[in-house]
Amino acid sequence: MVSTDVTSAIINAKPGIQKYLALMDQVETVDVSTDAVFQRMYNGFYRVQRRERSWYGAYYQLMQQMKGAQPTFGDVLDHMYEATGRYEPSFSSKLVATLNPGKPVWDIHVLRNINQKAPAYYSRKKIEDAKGCYAKMEDWYQAFLASSQGASWVDQFNQLTPEHNKLTDLKKVDFILWQMRG
Repeated sequence: MVSTDVTSAIINAKPGIQKYLALMDQVETVDVSTDAVFQRMYNGFYRVQRRERSWYGAYYQLMQQMKGAQPTFGDVLDHMYEATGRYEPSFSSKLVATLNPGKPVWDIHVLRNINQKAPAYYSRKKIEDAKGCYAKMEDWYQAFLASSQGASWVDQFNQLTPEHNKLTDLKKVDFILWQMRG
């Protein structure tokens, strides 16, 4: 990516960064399973919508229970499937990344930008394939952050974002990738 593309992505991400920081300020201080303000903020930021009440209950209860732990993507994906009957790689990753900001978020734009493809929803082994895809995402971020291009992106982010010290380097790259939708 060209430096101007990265700069534009960071500038475009600024409203989202503010929402993210507000969300992260709340996650450790409230009971996310019952706090309607937190849930509204989270649902708005991550575009969680059109789910049954029981789905939201299972999701936020799991998030509350896993606070202080280091939940894995696979554990959350399995739990959500067992609790709701739904295959939820994106929302599972968002729960994991909320509790551990050093973990990536599964998003169609991010996947495309790192040359990964989500498993087909009709696949009988989609859950196992999603776990493999997520592991490849983690590997990509680790290699990218260790590269000179990764260091350049993080430096640009830090120069353009006063609150950069409140975000992990992985989250900084995540914001950039999420904005690159070409």
